[in-house]
Amino acid sequence: MTDEARAKWLILEHCRKINTGDVDGLLKLYAQDCTFEDPVGNGAQHGLEALARRAAAAVFSGAYEDAATPVASKDGHWAAVPMVSTFNYLPLAGPAMAQTGLLPSEPPEDPENKMISVNIVMVIHVDDDGLVDRMQALYGSSDASIVDKK
Repeated sequence: MTDEARAKWLILEHCRKINTGDVDGLLKLYAQDCTFEDPVGNGAQHGLEALARRAAAAVFSGAYEDAATPVASKDGHWAAVPMVSTFNYLPLAGPAMAQTGLLPSEPPEDPENKMISVNIVMVIHVDDDGLVDRMQALYGSSDASIVDKK
């Protein structure tokens, strides 16, 4: 069963699980046959194994998702939240994002002291069992920037 409160809780819990490095806890929020696209335009991926790899890479990169207030659809099956996600440029994220065209192909000076900041809108769909069966992260190259580590 799902409702607006459940949908909002799920989308924020996704962020909390990433922020605390709890990949196993994150996976419990998702349906076995989930689909996710991060970012939209890079191609959808399917299933908990693929999500586990993506989440583990985000945690390894020091990801922090600073979420705003979520909104949900009246039927409780959809929620969206704007956020700013930050993570280390090296070793994974910067080169991977440069390869897909989300960041410039040339690395910044002093890349080990740089982070990536991305403005994102995350959208989820909640199935009838109250689990996320679809997640989309909306952002493009104009939403990503390289910043100094704090």
